[in-house]
Amino acid sequence: MLFTIFRNGYNLGPAGLYTLKIGEKVAQLLFEREDHDAVNLPGTSWNPRTDLITFASDHLDDMTEIWTINPNDRSARRVTRHQPSDNRAFLESSFSPDGQWNVFESQTIDVENSVDGDIWKTRLDGTDLTKLVSGRLDDRQPNWSPTDDRILFQRREPGSDNWDIYTMRSDGTDVRAVTREPSSDTDASWSPDGKRIVYSSDSGGLKKPGIFVIDSGGGVPTRVTRNNEASDAAPSWSPDRTWIYFESHPEEDAPASLWR
Repeated sequence: MLFTIFRNGYNLGPAGLYTLKIGEKVAQLLFEREDHDAVNLPGTSWNPRTDLITFASDHLDDMTEIWTINPNDRSARRVTRHQPSDNRAFLESSFSPDGQWNVFESQTIDVENSVDGDIWKTRLDGTDLTKLVSGRLDDRQPNWSPTDDRILFQRREPGSDNWDIYTMRSDGTDVRAVTREPSSDTDASWSPDGKRIVYSSDSGGLKKPGIFVIDSGGGVPTRVTRNNEASDAAPSWSPDRTWIYFESHPEEDAPASLWR
């Protein structure tokens, strides 16, 4: 499994990428640069066809860009390139099933309460950079379906804490809502067969979010975790569909642990 370790607390960098063999206790360092962040998105960020991992890092010129890395020889390659004057960060990337495309989020940096997340895609060599959705809504954390037909993402209205899960075609058309509850539905990723979506939510007025599963077309979600004393988030399915892995932390500034 692949995950990010934040050195100074929950979501506080610097951060690096680590791997852990199932059943073992000691994580192995994959990529880390002193005083910089390297962060992966839960879901389809490790492609089985190319055996590449996609992640975001600001270790070069302090520009947060999309990178890929080979976990065997640890060779990292830059995918996106933009200028400091753009005042943007590229992050939260995932692969198309064939491993030839990245879909990712772009957002303004150094702007408090920024509400301008856009979804883009590009080939691994940085060509064919294409904006998929944009406008007055905040769109983030895209994950490409393993069946190649849809991309999911989370969306909210400006000034709202109500996030919902949406899907769209890989060209940005046919946007559909998956969840519509007055809750914060975030950190979504696909089941290996593309039929279901797992995500974190405080649906039903939960004081701390839990893990939920819903059909990819919407419907009634199923609550998976029931620990009311901790926030459960960032879930991903195991390739054999028998487990869901996620992070859990009791308080916002407390260390997170990994569960399945």
